[in-house]
Amino acid sequence: MADINFVELATYCQKVFREEHTKQGERYIETLFVSISEDNSLKYSTTPHVLSNAHQCILVHQWSELAVRWWYSWYKVEFIDTDGRVRKDCLDDNFKLRVSAWGSYSSQIMQLSYANQGLYWFGSPFERNIPKVWELYSKVKDIKNEAEIKLIAELYRKDDQLFELEKENENFKFSNILLEQEKKQYQKLLDDIKEMCDKLKETED
Repeated sequence: MADINFVELATYCQKVFREEHTKQGERYIETLFVSISEDNSLKYSTTPHVLSNAHQCILVHQWSELAVRWWYSWYKVEFIDTDGRVRKDCLDDNFKLRVSAWGSYSSQIMQLSYANQGLYWFGSPFERNIPKVWELYSKVKDIKNEAEIKLIAELYRKDDQLFELEKENENFKFSNILLEQEKKQYQKLLDDIKEMCDKLKETED
């Protein structure tokens, strides 16, 4: 791994972003610096000193724009990897992490997506849930099967405690849990189809 000064690099990114969003009708607000260590533990701060021992990091820039009479907050995500490469709105070539309006300008949602499909999303304050989205990303980033990625993400959304089982059991046991969950989903689909058929039959009779 290259010897990267994340404090210096992130400060530069903050400076560039501030300059780009300091003009009429726009106001730079702040940057959230998220430090990711080699063991995947996270720390965050609104000052870059937290990145002094970072292995990689996420920056969440916030600015506001004037729309008619009201100011609305917007956010830009940048990810700096272990080689010091800066990515905008994505973590790698497959997974995107970005913030967008959800329903209205005042409702901003951060979302992790794969192949343009949302995997996990949450509202502000973002620092509260970034550790969760990073944990999910760490578990699925090397998986090549899209169906498996979506299934794991669905389980993660429904019950975060399922991932505690993976820490306590061997990988094959966790795989069995996924298979059982998938089996239940298919069984429910079959039951729904059967119910629809029964209703149609009753209508015909």
